[in-house]
Amino acid sequence: MKAGPVFLDFLNREASRSAARVRADRVDVNILRTLAIALPHTFSANISQLTEYCSSRPHLFRLTLNLIESRVIDATSQAASIEDFIVSRQRLYGHIPERYPFFFERAAELEGVRLGTRNDFDMTGALGQRLLAYEPGRFAFDLSRAHPHDQSAFESGLPAVRDKILHRENLAITRDLLESNRGSHSLTKGQIDAASRIISALYMGEYAGRRSLRVCTGIPDFPFTEIFDGFPAFDFPLLDGLIVLLVGRRKLDAFDLEDICSCYASEDHQRFGYYLEAFLESSLNAVKSQVNLPGSLQALRALVMQFLRRELDVGTLLSSGTLSEFYIAASQRLLEFGQRIAKSNGLFSEKWREYVPEYSAGLILITTATDTEDAALFSALHESGFSRTTPLKAGAGFVQEFGRGLRDRVVHLRTSAGSMGVNSAGGTLPPVIASLQPDYIISAGICFGLKPAKYEQGKQELGDVIISGHVQDYESERLGRAITPRGERLPAGAGLLQAARIARDNTASDSWKCYEGLVLSGQKLVDDEAFVVSLRSRFPDAIAGEMEGNAVAGASNYAGKQWIIVKGICDWGMNKEDGWQEKAASRACRLALDAALIVLSSN
Repeated sequence: MKAGPVFLDFLNREASRSAARVRADRVDVNILRTLAIALPHTFSANISQLTEYCSSRPHLFRLTLNLIESRVIDATSQAASIEDFIVSRQRLYGHIPERYPFFFERAAELEGVRLGTRNDFDMTGALGQRLLAYEPGRFAFDLSRAHPHDQSAFESGLPAVRDKILHRENLAITRDLLESNRGSHSLTKGQIDAASRIISALYMGEYAGRRSLRVCTGIPDFPFTEIFDGFPAFDFPLLDGLIVLLVGRRKLDAFDLEDICSCYASEDHQRFGYYLEAFLESSLNAVKSQVNLPGSLQALRALVMQFLRRELDVGTLLSSGTLSEFYIAASQRLLEFGQRIAKSNGLFSEKWREYVPEYSAGLILITTATDTEDAALFSALHESGFSRTTPLKAGAGFVQEFGRGLRDRVVHLRTSAGSMGVNSAGGTLPPVIASLQPDYIISAGICFGLKPAKYEQGKQELGDVIISGHVQDYESERLGRAITPRGERLPAGAGLLQAARIARDNTASDSWKCYEGLVLSGQKLVDDEAFVVSLRSRFPDAIAGEMEGNAVAGASNYAGKQWIIVKGICDWGMNKEDGWQEKAASRACRLALDAALIVLSSN
């Protein structure tokens, strides 16, 4: 990631004066808002630069001071304290106090401002040294942010500029110095205009270079030569345009300062910034060969913006409420679209895979069959940092994908109860496996126990969780003088079983236990004591019964995939009691997801 503090070079009074460009207060506020939302890297500017530019703009000034107080902006200075800084400004601008009234009449407004990183250099001294040492012909190298059309006028007036610098005493090197009668030389208006623009360009380059700062491109009404290295990840029009495509202009403008400061550089903010950069860099890679002038940022910006509008689904804006919710939802949206585009666009994929490598841990599919099981699984996913990404088409139906971070993803399939029927696990699971090719399938939810302490059959209590070592079809049987079971008994996937055991051992709970063993599966919703007694008689080693395991085991085995059943005991298959479904489902889904996370983290 192109991390690093971002230079607020455009909040610069001298640069605006030299370029004869003035932005409206609200424009600068919107620029700061967008950059602070998009870039979790901290911003940097000299406190002198900020106060000189912002002090005449009340709304922008208050915003800037709040961002400094929140440490979003690192307000640097060579001075050790704000008091020392004010004294130094009064000394520099004592000859023109009317041009800098803030440092004289309104200095008290800076009381309490906390300066950030201390500069180990004097910018005025550094500017003087660079201008005195400048050699004609080194314009493009030394003054990369200046426009070439200023070179002739600047170099013709350079002797006068040097003369004034040598006689400046303690004055700042500004347009005011160039217009003064310091020294024995004078400058024409054209030379003053060119030199003042050069001085601003030199200041910005010197400050950014000494502090290793990133520079934004595309700032409105800031006509200095742009640095290509900041494009597109630090390009204001593209950052603004992409966020608007995700959330809409009205919502972007509604994010307030308090929200921005409280979320700044949080884990969600950093994740969003990462995907934002990944998407912009990959989009540029997809279109840059189409531009006739490769060095033209304007042409590249237009192509990238066209690509964004074409590839993003602008008809479905994110409806998240808070900025934190936006960061989470937007990260998932960018990941979703990036993964989709990477499948069909080789140039996009080439760059995207540098940021988002192919998944290596394998896809995990978790199935449920009731609303209660759904709610329990969704809660466990949310608690573990997963968010919904996108519905995926699988066969003739759809599943829901959940993602976390760069590589963790889980797919949820909701079936109807049972193993038979069009919408059952038996009907929906085979085409989903064929379409998505998951490596692991987990059936999570609720079951009935067969070893209840309540009936002196074993040690199980309601709310305990079972893990399938095997699953047994209890429905298939031979009917004759005696009834003989003929159903398959299939072993759970060895890797998933080991992961479930680790998850079980890591689960510290005094209120419930976990059992591993044979799980019976059939089509009956069992609520009959005689039938349960019959099951115990025919399958004395069975620990629980449920309805979807046959289909999960059969479809998974046939496709060569690992499977397991993790379910919580909510009743005993007789005299059903209300109130245990939610608790049993919650514990089982938590354990099932813990097993899945062990698989995901193992590669």
